Amino acid sequence: MDNSISNSTSSLYSQSSMYSTSSMYTHTIMKTSSEDLAARGPSKDPIPKILSKLDELEREKEEALRPLTSGIMETGMDESGDYKRQVSNESLKDPQVQALSQQLKEWINDVLTDDHIVVKNLCEDLSDGQVLSALIEKLASAKIEHKEVAQSIASQKAKLTEVLNQINYHLQVADDGIKWNVDNIHNKYLISVLHLLVALARHYGIPRRLPSFVKIQVLQITKATQQTETITEQITGDEEREHYNFAARQQERDVFDTLFDSAPDKLNAVKGSLMAFANKQLSQINRGCSNIEEDFSNGVNLVVMMSLAEGYYVPMYSFSMEPTAYDHKLHNVTLALNLMQEAGIPRPKCTAESIVSKDLKSTLRVLYAIYSKYKHLVK
Repeated sequence: MDNSISNSTSSLYSQSSMYSTSSMYTHTIMKTSSEDLAARGPSKDPIPKILSKLDELEREKEEALRPLTSGIMETGMDESGDYKRQVSNESLKDPQVQALSQQLKEWINDVLTDDHIVVKNLCEDLSDGQVLSALIEKLASAKIEHKEVAQSIASQKAKLTEVLNQINYHLQVADDGIKWNVDNIHNKYLISVLHLLVALARHYGIPRRLPSFVKIQVLQITKATQQTETITEQITGDEEREHYNFAARQQERDVFDTLFDSAPDKLNAVKGSLMAFANKQLSQINRGCSNIEEDFSNGVNLVVMMSLAEGYYVPMYSFSMEPTAYDHKLHNVTLALNLMQEAGIPRPKCTAESIVSKDLKSTLRVLYAIYSKYKHLVK
């Protein structure tokens, strides 16, 4: 037993010595090789240098392409209905599409400068509703509650639903004209994002003219058969004409511009005449007004005047008789303006938001438009 242990120990010692000798030999070789390489000077092998240069060129290429593609590469997918739709790679490289995306992004950043919000990627940054909420609040002077950052998908979609409802309300777009929805915006679908932003830019006026006749090629896959076809989505039309028309509407002066600028001494007389007309109408149901800016800002008196002049009843559920929230006031004024249009009264040069904000010139324009149509009713 002792001899066996002794033999085993001797064997292990012998192997250990062998490994140690081998390790020393290997170290010597490696050391010698390193010294030889150092003595020989820099390597003459050209391949590392070539590969390094190629890597550098590839990085330069990526940097050059990044400004063109940033902001729109996250294009998402529309999976609603029987199809799946995705923007083609060719359209992503289209200079017109890139220019449109860049102009809309710059416009949003200009509008939200005071809020210190910077949009870098349209689809990504608008998907949770936070930026869109800030944008419509600034453009429409609206107020949207529950502005806390939403974390879960459910809360983000709830937030986005509220914001899009506000946007659709302010844009006054017919249901069949709405080309965006909660799922598509949340899924970062480029087509829907561009349609939404173009509609907002046209409605509220963008300082720069958008590219005209922008079209995007969309790959449409039928879910049932997986058959693929390419369809064309028109994003913009004749934007030069749209831009001109908006600018012309903004620059067009009317009698009230002249009144405020050149004949302020006659302002009180005009206010008195319109106030007398309004009180004559409202007295039929024991209502009245004493302050033009205040008494028409919630829209109630405007709705009542239209219903009395046209001889119909406006259901109580369709507007608020005692509105306190901004949204309810805005709804009432918007309803009154729509009733005026239905009665054939040309839309005054004002917005519903300006009436709610108690802008005197806008309020006088609305009252004068009603007066011009129905002054024969007042004896």
